[in-house]
Amino acid sequence: MIRRTAIVGTIAFWFAVPALLGACRSGDDKVTVYLLVILAKEEGNVVDKRLQEFAREVREKNPNFTSFALKTMTKVSLAPQQKHVFKLVDGKTAQVVVRHGADKHNKVSLAVTPPDQGEIVYVTVCGKYLPIITPYQTKNKERLMLAISVQPCNE
Repeated sequence: MIRRTAIVGTIAFWFAVPALLGACRSGDDKVTVYLLVILAKEEGNVVDKRLQEFAREVREKNPNFTSFALKTMTKVSLAPQQKHVFKLVDGKTAQVVVRHGADKHNKVSLAVTPPDQGEIVYVTVCGKYLPIITPYQTKNKERLMLAISVQPCNE
């Protein structure tokens, strides 16, 4: 289930970035949310080795992006209905709310509000990233992109 409101540049595909995550673990009802801040450029050809799969997937829909750098990777543990505001770049923020923790099908629901975009509500499984290309561009002409994932998995 995905609800999009005023989404500009959201990529509607899923992919795994296993090098950035550990093993899935069960535990309390909290969900660990990982948010990667990625800056992409239309010049050069330098791709952070941890972003090879991300870059490949983005280039399928947006071949003009040729360089990808991982700016930050943040993780927070959130209880259901708890929200967190992530600091990104240039004073921009993204809000994440855990709608519900892992259900019997091992799916988690999140509501994400990227900068300069509306809320995205979606259901995901552990270890898969939702990539979001925001409309924001830095003064160095780098496009702000996000990748969001959750842990833990039910055993």
